[in-house]
Amino acid sequence: MKIKFSPHAEQSLEDIADYLSQQNCSKKFVLKYLMQFKTWLKKVLLQFPESGIQVPELEIKYGKDIRRVVYQKYSFVYRVKNNTIEILTIYRENLP
Repeated sequence: MKIKFSPHAEQSLEDIADYLSQQNCSKKFVLKYLMQFKTWLKKVLLQFPESGIQVPELEIKYGKDIRRVVYQKYSFVYRVKNNTIEILTIYRENLP
């Protein structure tokens, strides 16, 4: 099984990096912060791909069997399809 980021999820990561940079975080900090996301996702989702809670309200937008896990106040919306865990989008929990 592998993890794949959709173009929208990749853009979300870039937006997070831009935001942190605007907050005067060093490039080293930003890279380490984003790497923690990816490391955590691999650790959890590769071992327990169905561990996220189901999010049926997002099925209209993304299709069937949509799940969400939360790490450091960020929601990672994903689906498991064939042998791939596709991260569809990422958003901050306290933002609309």
